[in-house]
Amino acid sequence: MSDLHVIIPAGGAGTRLWPLSRRRRPKFLLDLAGSGRSLLQGTVDRLEQSASTVTIVTGAAHREGVLAQLPEFASSDERTLLIEPSGRDSMAAIGLAAYVVRERFGDDAIVGSFAADHLIACPELLRDAIATAIDAARHGYVVTIGLAPTEASTAYGYIAPGPVLDGDQPGASSSPARARRVAEFVEKPDAQTAARYVSQGYLWNAGMFIMSAGVLASHLARLLPDMHERLETIARAWGTDSFERTLEE
Repeated sequence: MSDLHVIIPAGGAGTRLWPLSRRRRPKFLLDLAGSGRSLLQGTVDRLEQSASTVTIVTGAAHREGVLAQLPEFASSDERTLLIEPSGRDSMAAIGLAAYVVRERFGDDAIVGSFAADHLIACPELLRDAIATAIDAARHGYVVTIGLAPTEASTAYGYIAPGPVLDGDQPGASSSPARARRVAEFVEKPDAQTAARYVSQGYLWNAGMFIMSAGVLASHLARLLPDMHERLETIARAWGTDSFERTLEE
């Protein structure tokens, strides 16, 4: 177990895999790999050994489905389920959980956001990457985990990796999964551009981010001050009888 506080945003309308997934039965609640575990259960299984706490953020429509599969999230200090009263964007969901972690554990707490519906073939490689990311995040970096492309996909954004952090730089790691600076983020490209990115060594952006709760709050305070103030108000109510009411206001 590490001091990583895992955040799993589990939302969506369930339309991409229709008719397998529906609004009330989204992809992350399905066992698409035939493992006997849903994608969400697999995500928790994969990450909990690297985590001090795990927080799932989902909508009211999915509360019962999530708790049916993960009943330990109903009443545990280490396993928390947060319910968004209405669907918002992923930053709001991740921010909600991160600000609650910050309220509970302080600015230096390391938070990591991971999708609820990923299949990971080599979890040990992910654990190595997470360990490297935690080292860098402790030194103030916002860290994303890039994936080596298997094809020139147009379904992902891409990351242009920059220089490796040298061994004497804060946040550098001796792990095989070395931390690099990011040279560029690019949105989902067309097929020709995707092929060029792959040939140039770009990585897939899988939307996995790790940083300290305080660093996230400082960026939101600067870039999205209204969201920052709202999340701070909600987080201050954590552990009180007014938390759910404050969340819904």
